[in-house]
Amino acid sequence: MKIRIAFHTGCLILAAGFIFSLQAQNSGMTQLATSEGGPFQLAGAWKGAQSVMMHPEKSGFIKTTPMTDKNTSSLVGTSGAKAVANLGVGDVILMLDFMLSPAGSATLKLPGGYDIRLNDSWQAVKTDANLCGSIGNLTPLQNACKAPGLWQNLTIQYKKATKNSAAQIEKLTLNGTTIQENAFLNVIPTPETSLSLEVNSGTAAFRNVFYQLLNDSRLLALRNLTYTLYKAGNDKPKELLTENILKKDTTSILTREWGLGNNSFYLVYEGQMEVAQEADYLLQLAYMANAALDIDGKTVLPYRWNDFLQNYVPVTVHLTKGSHPFKLTYHKLTWRRPALGMFVSTQGVRPYPLHILSSVPEPDPIPTIEVEANGKAELVRSFIQHDGEKKKRTHCLSVGSPQGANYTLDLNRGSLLQFWKGPFADVTEMWHDRGEPQILHPMGAANTTKGQADWAILADPNATTWPDSLTDLIYKGYRLNTAGIPTVMYRHGAIDISDEIAPANGGLTRTISANVPNGYVRVVSGKSISQVEKGLYEVNGQSYYVRVDAKSKPILRTVNSQQELLIPLNGTVQYSLLW
Repeated sequence: MKIRIAFHTGCLILAAGFIFSLQAQNSGMTQLATSEGGPFQLAGAWKGAQSVMMHPEKSGFIKTTPMTDKNTSSLVGTSGAKAVANLGVGDVILMLDFMLSPAGSATLKLPGGYDIRLNDSWQAVKTDANLCGSIGNLTPLQNACKAPGLWQNLTIQYKKATKNSAAQIEKLTLNGTTIQENAFLNVIPTPETSLSLEVNSGTAAFRNVFYQLLNDSRLLALRNLTYTLYKAGNDKPKELLTENILKKDTTSILTREWGLGNNSFYLVYEGQMEVAQEADYLLQLAYMANAALDIDGKTVLPYRWNDFLQNYVPVTVHLTKGSHPFKLTYHKLTWRRPALGMFVSTQGVRPYPLHILSSVPEPDPIPTIEVEANGKAELVRSFIQHDGEKKKRTHCLSVGSPQGANYTLDLNRGSLLQFWKGPFADVTEMWHDRGEPQILHPMGAANTTKGQADWAILADPNATTWPDSLTDLIYKGYRLNTAGIPTVMYRHGAIDISDEIAPANGGLTRTISANVPNGYVRVVSGKSISQVEKGLYEVNGQSYYVRVDAKSKPILRTVNSQQELLIPLNGTVQYSLLW
């Protein structure tokens, strides 16, 4: 097993800034509708469509439906097509979805003339400046590109060039994976203020284009501050007593430093938040140990523990123009370093601190402990926190392959929990310090499943509800092939079942073998499953593909508002996942 340990420090305020901006965008983004006659000036071969379907391997395969809603429609273009929209001058957050045909490519040009490469690099092995998401010679951190014909998401936070600084990509994520961060662009900017989308080869589609310009306005300030410093232990007191006051005074700054020299203390600030414009404000508190926040006499953050370590506690409040009284309580414990800060942002406004810089020291860097799969597959047993569940899955096996196709199984249920591409596993929470909470995290953006049993006995395959788990399923271990890929064995009643998931053709191929009377494998479950062609299905609005043997007689059914693809388990069932 190869372990890689790397330290990532970065800029604290910048990290907080991106968190602020992305949360603020939910109510503050402006949509550029991708429809004919919309805000984009179109040149070349474009057409509007309500839905688009392409094929992962056939470049000439494309199906569209007529546009019915300009806000949810797509622009579909071929080589030479160009769409331009003027955003104005400023820093910007930009989000959009795009789809490419096999070998297709397009260019997203930011204001200032900077090109972001959008191309089919799905199965590219080499990490270089030809990958999707490259900007000039800036190479993405990893290949996060999806297969052709799938919708992909790009999110960019861009800072324009100034007299004293080059333009900067503060963060760029592709399909939920950060591929560029804190990257300065060494190309001289042009006067261009437009955003443009240009198709270079093949076919490309775009939809859900949103943006938000950012400025450095300061619409909220703290005034008339007072602080009271109390001596305290590590337990929360029932009340703050007058006899425990160490110091009380007025101040013009928010800082934790009034408590210097005390191992444990309570620091209570009171004052007014002066608001220049009515809006929803996002406050991010950075602190170690415990804190609470009241505004206008109402508790917006109850007394709450925080480890800090770059974890920010968000609070969103709607504030009218004028003065709003607030109280901020900070409880520093004996064994915690002191840190207290508050960042604020709102729609179109960059986050900025309300505290002095020294009040929030950089935390000690924590290493990222990564398991790499080189030469052979790597296997790691761990806990997994499955989406939407409070309790951890405790008997999980994650498998990473040198080809970069990785997955996690729940061995208690015989369930494929998640699958992802790129680097394998972040095991920092398992192996750093005390190893809590002992959870493995994918190094790439994961596709998650419902996490239920993947095979079951059904009285009626068209109507019987799929079970969550199998009470008599027993995990019997696994055997490894020469590439290190496991075949997992189970016992279900009197029936033996084997399950192998191996990298193949840019994805994963799963082979389940058993003879189960009235037994079925649930290949996939999702909000939507559509047939692309015989044996090939797209799942959840073209998030990933499932390929089955066309002779296997799959059953596509809808139960409890969920679509499910089933195959009888009377021998060997094999299917592939492509994404």
